[in-house]
Amino acid sequence: MNINLKIPFLSVFLILTILGCSDKKTKHIPENPYLKQLTEKQIGDTNYYISIPKKYTIKENRGPDFSVYYFYPTDTTATAAFSGGFYFGNHPSQFESASDSCKTEKIKHKILNKNTDWTVYNCKGKYSIQSIVESGSNEGWNQYIHAFASANSAADLKKVFLILETMKKKEPSKQPK
Repeated sequence: MNINLKIPFLSVFLILTILGCSDKKTKHIPENPYLKQLTEKQIGDTNYYISIPKKYTIKENRGPDFSVYYFYPTDTTATAAFSGGFYFGNHPSQFESASDSCKTEKIKHKILNKNTDWTVYNCKGKYSIQSIVESGSNEGWNQYIHAFASANSAADLKKVFLILETMKKKEPSKQPK
């Protein structure tokens, strides 16, 4: 083959290879149907939002230099399959396992679009999870977010992780003067 023919051929081959590889990366991953059952809610008066089940609420407990937000069923007489919350502050600390017999593992899961290390306690099929991440806030009082949750089964734990993945920070909209 002539050198003059090899260069255009190689160029076309490389372009098609690159396009073929990039197509594989951009294929759409189907959305989990459970996400359609969730409603986005603001976490207190922060710029953070999370999607939770329609029959769940978010409650705030304020401290002198921190806030803790809990999400749980609105009907407090109902048995919760799962619940969770967030500590916003500068001095988070991890919870200990409920019992020495609980199995502990570390897994990676997303929150605030970051792949994060989570501690998972499995206590006879009841789960407790937690992670501490930097908030990305410049407000001074809430440098960290300690996310935590509990679930009554492995299936409910999957739902909790889906919910936690929906957490995001939105910049406040600027109103025209």
